[in-house]
Amino acid sequence: MIKNWCILIPLIILFIFWVVWPVRLHAADNPEFLEGVMPLLSRAGCNQGPCHGSLHGRGGFRLSLRGEDSAFDYLAIVKNSGMRRIDNANPESSLLLKKAIGEIPHEGGKRFDRNSQSYLLIKKWIEEGARPPSKFKSTTTKLEIIPPTIFLEGDSNSFPLQVLATGEFKNQSDVSSLATFETSSPLITISLESHVICSDYLEGSITARYQDQQISARVIRIPSRNPILAKEFPSPLNYIDLHVNKKLEKLKILPGTICSDEVFLRRVTLDLNGRLPDADEAEKFLADSSPDKRIKLVNALLERSEFSDLWALKWSDILRNDEKVLDAKGVRVFHEWIKRSFAEDKPLNEFAREIIEAKGSSYSQPETNFYRALRTPDVRAEAVAQVFLGLRLQCAKCHNHPFDQWTQEDYHRFSGFFSRLDYRIFENNKKDKLDKNEFVGEQIVFVNRAGAVLDPKDGRPLEPRFLGSKDLVLEKDGEWLTQLSSWLGDSKNPFFAKAQVNRIWFHLFGRGIVDPLDDFRATNLPINNDLLEALTVDFHKSGFSIKNLIRVITSSATYQRSSPPLNSPDDFGNFAYFKSRPLQAEELLDAISKVAGKKLVSQSFNGAPTAVSIPSSGVRSGSKEKGLAISRFLASFGKPSRSLTCECERAEDNTLGQAFLMISGDVILEVLSGQGNRIEKILMDEVKPDIALKELFLIAFARRPSSIEIEKAKAILLKSKNSRDGWEDILWGIVNSKEFLLRQ
Repeated sequence: MIKNWCILIPLIILFIFWVVWPVRLHAADNPEFLEGVMPLLSRAGCNQGPCHGSLHGRGGFRLSLRGEDSAFDYLAIVKNSGMRRIDNANPESSLLLKKAIGEIPHEGGKRFDRNSQSYLLIKKWIEEGARPPSKFKSTTTKLEIIPPTIFLEGDSNSFPLQVLATGEFKNQSDVSSLATFETSSPLITISLESHVICSDYLEGSITARYQDQQISARVIRIPSRNPILAKEFPSPLNYIDLHVNKKLEKLKILPGTICSDEVFLRRVTLDLNGRLPDADEAEKFLADSSPDKRIKLVNALLERSEFSDLWALKWSDILRNDEKVLDAKGVRVFHEWIKRSFAEDKPLNEFAREIIEAKGSSYSQPETNFYRALRTPDVRAEAVAQVFLGLRLQCAKCHNHPFDQWTQEDYHRFSGFFSRLDYRIFENNKKDKLDKNEFVGEQIVFVNRAGAVLDPKDGRPLEPRFLGSKDLVLEKDGEWLTQLSSWLGDSKNPFFAKAQVNRIWFHLFGRGIVDPLDDFRATNLPINNDLLEALTVDFHKSGFSIKNLIRVITSSATYQRSSPPLNSPDDFGNFAYFKSRPLQAEELLDAISKVAGKKLVSQSFNGAPTAVSIPSSGVRSGSKEKGLAISRFLASFGKPSRSLTCECERAEDNTLGQAFLMISGDVILEVLSGQGNRIEKILMDEVKPDIALKELFLIAFARRPSSIEIEKAKAILLKSKNSRDGWEDILWGIVNSKEFLLRQ
């Protein structure tokens, strides 16, 4: 019995040491290939894309990108090229070391010093025989950055950082000097001693990588400011304000004041209906003194047909609903289906489910047109991941994703869900017989059970697997797309609801809580994670209702805030103020048309009365020249060609070309000088200047003109050769003003 205990006691102690009581070790002295050598080569940049990690390597030496294939790397370093890179007899003569310290010519230059930790550890590994690991598999299961948020204020611009790696047996190692760091801004750097150095005031992030794990931390540096007491903050209108104000309190920034009724009316009408309010709408709202008039306005706007027009436009953009990849009838029926879905407030998970499971005729089952634009499994997978899950998988097609958790196997297994889709074409009445991509006619989308995605490494068929899960499809012989849509719309799915919440928030604020809005990853942190989580919970509870979420957001003080005053502190994108942004191309064209009282979009030629409601990306007109002018105008102001499943295709940059179009472009000349516009009506009806100006201002700005503005306008009319010239100058000034061109 005593003998047995003598054997058991050391084992028990070892168990406690390694499992029950994780011990924090310093890994920097560990001359092991996986734990020390490869992390140091990664830290030196040797296996990055521009260096030996490129597809064909550099200088006859290739490593796997970011060390994703350790077995390949070991052979490349130790065995390949006649084993000339490693000299066990004389480690200092090893080519691996001599090139790294610049002792012999090296295209990548000097990577570390002779007496550095990197040099000494790799040299020690070679001295000990350049042993391979017991298995070519990462020994790290988790990374942790301490602290997870680095907050600096005033002159304080640096902070020590610690990176801990948890191993297979729960033991922790300090890998701060072995980890590779990347930052979101060149103003954030990491010293050799693993100190974060922030050279300016900002909010950003750093990412630490070690083996196949990565983790990010938030970095904030603000100027010295006096603390702001919680009682100094305005009362929150709902939970959104609580989360936003909590972050602003930490930044020591007071939020902006609530905007005026005039600003709110114009802002929310553009955001919810994509149009300017009518003059009588503005008069009625501004005269209303009831305390709940803003929420009543929101409810009314949500039920108007223009709401579904606007969201059909947004989703037609990202679902690539365009005649370049579909035909005119397919575009029209798909647009009508999308519009109908948002008009009836179809739950967004149901909307996604119907698209993903779509089968049948491209005419009688409009949602199948989504697959008509996406002809291969990989393109479908990338589109679904980006549009519905907020994940950009493209980088994982040829190698493991360099900035996210997705492996090449994840990519191809997810593509497998779409491998059984096939097409049957009834007819193709294309106009250009030489254009292989043009298609005009009906097609049937159906499931072909013979389809499969092959592993690019060994050619074996891959069964589909849900992203972020180890589970393959539940039913191997079942409907894969049905299983995918069920997983996607499930309340436990970690991606879908957050991605859609972020998309809606982006639409209302011009910036997502995660930015870019469809790029969720561990290395792209949300600006306010608590806010995102709270909105996601609310979205779940409402049954994925977009109207409910918009109602909640527009009811918040955060949405109703005014624009930042001059010399206001930088809130680093934390929604202290409402940031002005340009009207979208279609909104601007319709706004100019409305103010000028001149129709620019023909219902008979486009099947829609406004630019916002046009199904396709092109504009038709009775006159070829007019149609081209309008199309050029829309393209110049950022209307996308719908060749990408990404909001990023819609540009909002200010350009010189836009300025020329607004100053003297064909569209502006048409609305100012064309027959039948508002100016002609003012002159024919002999409307008094005060009354005409009031109507113009109510339509253009949702406010009445000031006495100074009225006097200036009258002065212009008096100085003009004739009344028409004067009114043209006034109208030109209105549509070229910042107040008109921006949503305030």
